[in-house]
Amino acid sequence: MLLFCVFSVQTALAVDVPLKKDDPTGGNMMMTRSTITTIPVSVSLNDTELVVSFGKSVGVAQLSVVDATGAVVYQESVDTNSTPQTYIEVGGFDSGNYVLKITYGTTSLKGAFQL
Repeated sequence: MLLFCVFSVQTALAVDVPLKKDDPTGGNMMMTRSTITTIPVSVSLNDTELVVSFGKSVGVAQLSVVDATGAVVYQESVDTNSTPQTYIEVGGFDSGNYVLKITYGTTSLKGAFQL
């Protein structure tokens, strides 16, 4: 019962981390009706962790967290065929701005969050 209450409180305090396609050229991407796609990944942040959920298998995904200086502070490969949800412990990270980068196949996504 206590475990249920703890998980319920953590879920209630979770914040969604919006993801967008990463444009490595730095240019602006124009969206047309034919280029709009559904991203099968969602990310939420609670006090101590990022929860990365894959709505469908995308094969092996590379996850990395980069701090404001550009340093990679976390990196992991996830096989989404067997692991549809991954938890990244961020409780030990310094306060500040971070970017989560997710890459699979030819898709590259990023989402900014603050601790």
